[in-house]
Amino acid sequence: MSSDNRLDLEFAYTPYADSCRDLYSPHYYCRRPRGHDGVHAAGFGTNRLRWEHLPDHAPHMLS
Repeated sequence: MSSDNRLDLEFAYTPYADSCRDLYSPHYYCRRPRGHDGVHAAGFGTNRLRWEHLPDHAPHMLS
């Protein structure tokens, strides 16, 4: 799992267009670089979320 400091750097230097954007819910997208290794992550500090991608889990679509 990536450290919070490492994730903060990834988020800071990854443009939105180059971020992974694995859809976790209608509100959170992965902000790590596209094609990254390990868990997906979004958010900062105590609100940070990490999750595994589940291949058989269909994405939640925004309405």
